[in-house]
Amino acid sequence: MNDQFPEILPRLESYNTMRTWRERFGRYLLQGSRCKSCGSLWFPRRDELNCPKCKGMELEPYRCSRLGTIDVVQVENMGYPIMGYGETAPRLICTIRLDDGITVISELVDAEKDELVPGARVRMVLRKHKREETGAWMYGYMFALCRE
Repeated sequence: MNDQFPEILPRLESYNTMRTWRERFGRYLLQGSRCKSCGSLWFPRRDELNCPKCKGMELEPYRCSRLGTIDVVQVENMGYPIMGYGETAPRLICTIRLDDGITVISELVDAEKDELVPGARVRMVLRKHKREETGAWMYGYMFALCRE
């Protein structure tokens, strides 16, 4: 701990620059894959793999829908903040079905646990995710309630 980084920096896993670089489209843009043969959608994206439905090898990048509905809500409360994820406890984890049919698991931000009900509309937002070993923040997608 120092003046620049007042909280403890976690050193739980080794930092992998190449993996972070390869996963940037999924983490920032919610980009998956679409099979050109059968039209199946997949998230996270599948590079150099075949389609599990039709075994086709032609997969193209696909930007997933940014809107969806909550299927399942879980409150993750360990009694203390999780190391590296800031001082937010409890965390609200939801299974979200996007408008294009893809299902993702994500943290829900800017909401209270009594506001979360299955069927509520949510939208993707870009937020601080966790600290890297270098001390820099890693950003990623999360979801927030649509308040319109």
